[in-house]
Amino acid sequence: MPKKNARLVLLVASAGFLFAGSCSQAPESETPAPIESNEVVVLESMDETTARTDLSLVNGPELSELEFGPENTLFAASNQTEAIYAFQLRASDIGEAPAQPTPFNLESLGTELSLLFGVHTMDVIYNDLAVHPVSSEAYLSVNVRAETGEFPALVRIKQNGELSVINTSDLEFDKIELSDPADEDIVFWRDVPAASLTVTDLEFSDGKLLVAGLSTGEFASTLRTIDFPFDEKVSSSSIEIFHTAHNQNETRAPIRAMTVAMVNGERTLIAAYTCTPLVTIPASSLQDGEHVFGKTIAELGYGNVPVEVLSISTLNMQTQQPEEFVLVINREMSANLIRMEDLAAAAAAPGITTAFKGLGDTMGVENSRHPLSGVIQEVVQVAQFILILKRNIDSGEIELVSQMKGSYFRLSDFVSEYNFPDYDYTESQAMTQMFHNMVKPMEGYPELVRN
Repeated sequence: MPKKNARLVLLVASAGFLFAGSCSQAPESETPAPIESNEVVVLESMDETTARTDLSLVNGPELSELEFGPENTLFAASNQTEAIYAFQLRASDIGEAPAQPTPFNLESLGTELSLLFGVHTMDVIYNDLAVHPVSSEAYLSVNVRAETGEFPALVRIKQNGELSVINTSDLEFDKIELSDPADEDIVFWRDVPAASLTVTDLEFSDGKLLVAGLSTGEFASTLRTIDFPFDEKVSSSSIEIFHTAHNQNETRAPIRAMTVAMVNGERTLIAAYTCTPLVTIPASSLQDGEHVFGKTIAELGYGNVPVEVLSISTLNMQTQQPEEFVLVINREMSANLIRMEDLAAAAAAPGITTAFKGLGDTMGVENSRHPLSGVIQEVVQVAQFILILKRNIDSGEIELVSQMKGSYFRLSDFVSEYNFPDYDYTESQAMTQMFHNMVKPMEGYPELVRN
């Protein structure tokens, strides 16, 4: 690890962002629970005797986006069927609440899924990831390309690496069909149909399911609002923003990732677009048939697709007070971490209405960059962890791993001077050593803890 990265570890540790919690999951004063060591799960060989799934029995709809709701409800969008589903998971599909936070260390998930389905690793297409709010288990929607065709599948993943397929056709569900989906006649770059962007993200908040994506017409960027339980009514608002990199108002580019948070005492949608403006939209403005202007509060960088926007809370170990943040995870850039107080100030200001000066420039709300790369999907797992589905850039393997909120990187991804067995932590590196000793068991290396 270069010196600057070694310094990053020290700064993170000394800043005190070592434990994190969701305000909805744990009281602010609660002492963080101990973290269970979970060994790295890696397949040693491709055993042909491994049980495989009969794909002919997996016959539910393709699931493009996932989002958990109340009482074991799994919301799923299907761009293929142009519908939103509310699946009711069975007791057998859900694990018990863990006694303590348990990380994922599945460093060969792609290989395990290829064995599960009996296909090449490149024939598993990853759609979306969600975490059950009680069991903290992961649910992954994929498409599997086999010799007999392409099959959608929903995979349940336990922290110990156990995989199982949930056939959604066997589940009870409610369904809402979307009117005015994206135009099927429009294709981008020869092979990307506009219909694949009918739904780009889901967010459940305050009893409502928010659905971002495209519809038809000049004002194609659409936010649909659906009350839950479903009552067959879908409220739709067209969305317009000023795009700083494009130097124009956008009415057709869809929201790619979003979250809902309280901003200045008002429930607010925080949305990120391709190339990468960050926008706030008061939830109260999302009325049926309304044309809504979102406020651009930041330009985070050009040439990028945002993967996820997360509203998170971390406990500052120095002040013992929770601090609220928004984390924007990107496909082509490092992640952006924004203090909620800074975002609130920007949301109260007039907003950005002028283009940035040149390629590479950023504008608006202050943010810090964090080394989250190769990310396919990312979600909040539990109070302490963020769960990341990513591709290892060295091996090409697909991994499902946990990271601590506040550090936003995995120590085991780096080989540095700290790894030498005779490395001597100095007195001034006490916080660094504490941080290393804390994350080593979490990442599956308890034997490397040094006292």
